[in-house]
Amino acid sequence: MERTGDPSRDALLLLTLDAVVLSHDGGDDPVFVYANEAAAALWRMPIDELVGMPSRLSAPPEWRDERASMLADARTSGVLRGYSGERVAGDGSRFVIEDATLWTVDGYPDRPGQAVVFTAWHPA
Repeated sequence: MERTGDPSRDALLLLTLDAVVLSHDGGDDPVFVYANEAAAALWRMPIDELVGMPSRLSAPPEWRDERASMLADARTSGVLRGYSGERVAGDGSRFVIEDATLWTVDGYPDRPGQAVVFTAWHPA
């Protein structure tokens, strides 16, 4: 997505982007602070329910340790490219994200948050 220079227009473009974009804060149990429409559709829940949800719940219980390790690696390096992993939608269905890019997001008071973008996924 190319920025237009107009913050309102850029926010709308990000919201309606075909790629899935999510961000969580840097708390001890991070919660989603941003989700675009593609993320809401993939997780099969309204944006206002996805935002505020602990991000660990986006992965099935048996994948949460691996997910936590990936997040720690990305926090150390600043960016992680090519990540894949199983996730669980709000209705319990599972899917696999592929070739995701995760990066550190500044702006949180005590610890940076993280954001992810990806365009590829398939049913688990």
